[in-house]
Amino acid sequence: MKPSTDPFLTIDEARSLYVAGDAAHDFDHVLRVTELARRIALAEGADATVVRLAALLHDVPVEALNGGEYALAARKAHHLAAAEFARQLLAERGLDGPRVDAVAHCIEAHRFRDQSIQPRTLEARCLYDADKLDSIGAIGVARAYAFAGAHDSRLWTQPWADAPPDDGKPQGADYTPVHEFVYKLQRLLDTLHTPTAQALGRERHAFMVEFYDQLDAEMSGRA
Repeated sequence: MKPSTDPFLTIDEARSLYVAGDAAHDFDHVLRVTELARRIALAEGADATVVRLAALLHDVPVEALNGGEYALAARKAHHLAAAEFARQLLAERGLDGPRVDAVAHCIEAHRFRDQSIQPRTLEARCLYDADKLDSIGAIGVARAYAFAGAHDSRLWTQPWADAPPDDGKPQGADYTPVHEFVYKLQRLLDTLHTPTAQALGRERHAFMVEFYDQLDAEMSGRA
């Protein structure tokens, strides 16, 4: 991605905000999401400035930025903290009120595991879709294993088709990247909003299914 001269937030300024994070939620993830969001916004006719700013700020580790410890528990509300941080930062930098609100809404509505806030605007749907595209396909598999490695999870315990229902999902080290695929990643394609993202998502989803089928075959001694 080329360096930005955007007066509200440059790439380097955004990078400096990401003072903590694991390999699945680092600034490389932010840059990938920003590029995907830009592509989707241009194709769908969204406000590219709003989408870009939201993408750059959507995962800011506010707790760590304020001197706290970067912890998994904080991620449950990271979208709300990042939205408020973005609101304050962009208002201080002179972004007009309606666009500040639009950026904040994009960030509030980007989390899959919080369905209480749905993306109401095209710009919010662009960010949601870009963030979810970076959770599936080859990069989605890689991120799942990076996260598992950082949190001492096992690689595999059972074929994905044998995973229990949602209310019986494994916990702790027994929650493997296979389970992340079952309970989250395979469901993301159906949540994408824009035709542009849906087209990209179908290809990435198919790769993921093929990967986990092959993994099961190798782990079970069938391949």
